[in-house]
Amino acid sequence: MDSGIPDFCNISDAGLECFSREDSVCTGKTYSDRYDNPSATWVVVCAILMFFMKAGFLYVEESFSKSDRVFRRRVVLAKYIDIFAGTLGFWLFGYAISGNTNQGAVGEDQDFIFWFFRFTFATNTATILGGTLVGHGVQLRLLSVFFYSFCMTAFIHPSLARFFWSAARSPSTEPTWSPYEACNGTFTATITHNFTFFSPDDDLGGFVFFDFAGSGLVHLCGGIAGLVLAIFHKLETGIEYKEKIWKFQDCCPIFKRTKQPAVSKGVESGENTEKAENFIKWMYPSGGGDENVENAALGILILWTTWFAFNAGSTENISGKMYHAAVGRIALSMSLVCASGGLTQAIISTLVQIYKRDETFNANEIANGVLGCLVAITGCCPFIDPPWAVLIGAVTIAVYHLGCYIEYLLGLHDGARVFPVHGVCGFWGLLCVGIFSKSCLIREVYENLCYCCSSMLQSEAVSNHGLRFAYQLLGGVFIIGWSFILCAILFTALWFFPVKFALVCLPWIFCFNDEDRGKIAFEGNLLFTHFGEIGTPKTVAPNKGPAKDAPPAPNDIPLEERSIKDESAV
Repeated sequence: MDSGIPDFCNISDAGLECFSREDSVCTGKTYSDRYDNPSATWVVVCAILMFFMKAGFLYVEESFSKSDRVFRRRVVLAKYIDIFAGTLGFWLFGYAISGNTNQGAVGEDQDFIFWFFRFTFATNTATILGGTLVGHGVQLRLLSVFFYSFCMTAFIHPSLARFFWSAARSPSTEPTWSPYEACNGTFTATITHNFTFFSPDDDLGGFVFFDFAGSGLVHLCGGIAGLVLAIFHKLETGIEYKEKIWKFQDCCPIFKRTKQPAVSKGVESGENTEKAENFIKWMYPSGGGDENVENAALGILILWTTWFAFNAGSTENISGKMYHAAVGRIALSMSLVCASGGLTQAIISTLVQIYKRDETFNANEIANGVLGCLVAITGCCPFIDPPWAVLIGAVTIAVYHLGCYIEYLLGLHDGARVFPVHGVCGFWGLLCVGIFSKSCLIREVYENLCYCCSSMLQSEAVSNHGLRFAYQLLGGVFIIGWSFILCAILFTALWFFPVKFALVCLPWIFCFNDEDRGKIAFEGNLLFTHFGEIGTPKTVAPNKGPAKDAPPAPNDIPLEERSIKDESAV
């Protein structure tokens, strides 16, 4: 097979310089030119568009906030915190843990473009969680948002990337399950900036896992984090669970509460706690739902557009006809899967509308269906023929409904359908690699992504569909277990840690408990916040002493009593 790579790159010679290196007089470092000029521009532009995906997630999450200004502002502020924490976490630990450098804890290394490209994957993994609790009175504390985003970008996602995306392979390092191991001349930087070469007959020789742009490492990981948060949210809002937790906490003097806050279902949670008669009425509420359809559509279109950069940019190269073909195949597969899945969901929504005799159409489920299709095609987009993309789109809609049905049975609150869209559809996308991908396309793609010397993937998993499916299933289960366990440990620590210990000095330093300013009740845990924690301030008229109480703050007004009219007056 003619890979389009020059002949000298097929020579395994440790003395051959396959990478262009230049010494920086200013910093004293050695920069590795991983990309040629067109490819460097391509990767930077795609990475910038991938970073802009956060705007799409922001609009989607805001659309489920039901026009409540408190919720909308929390969504925006949480996105800011998510970016700040994710950047620091990936810079300090994430890039190094993901196996891209041996430079130490601070892992910017010398490939700044590659750092920025991998950073967008890590930070988008963290931002997926934000849609879980939108539209609910019980929200994540901003401090918890910081801890979660930092841990996700610093360890949880990078550790998975080290297992399945790392190119490091040498007798002195641990083995990985990455297809990039089969690349001759793969960039493996050390402190002395040496490059390692392997003989052309090198092969993986065993287990290999394919996830081209992150159906599993990004979306399945983020979706499982959303599932864990939804489970903790149910424990937080259910009085039957809270009483058991309080009994446990009372046994420990450190975690004992001074008083037991009342848990009022419906008012505090901000949702209708009456269970729907059946799954259809739960998933397709009357009137098409009360979400902001316009903002949801704008968010979906932003995500849809930037997703092309997410997948096509993962080629990391645009020089040569082989790369042009891969980018074109990716774009075509994405377009077909969205068209097929979106049309299937539109038909289902129409049938539900007729069944329920509803006057309005549920448009947001079409948006979620398109997102689920984009998630599913992300892992296999360059490996499949166009007809299979059409089939994948239709099946993805059924898989998405299966995920929603799981949440219905468990009684979980998931405002933006994070687990069905990213978790279940992400797992399905991994299986699609084993079911629909072509062996020759897998070899062609990875052979041409090695940038320097290349060798054909000799693992039996490339040519054996059954073995490839088994490996994809095993890899998906591993991602689920790894993400679930680490996120459960993190959320458990935050959930049991009393917030009064974290903020114990604030009332005295800032006089927060001044009666004229309103008191702050530091009760509860560090994971969730509730309405009513901040008391109502009093207004004081000049020279007339204390006046009557001011109107109740927005935080103290029950959610069902708020209105769009109140919002316009603010």
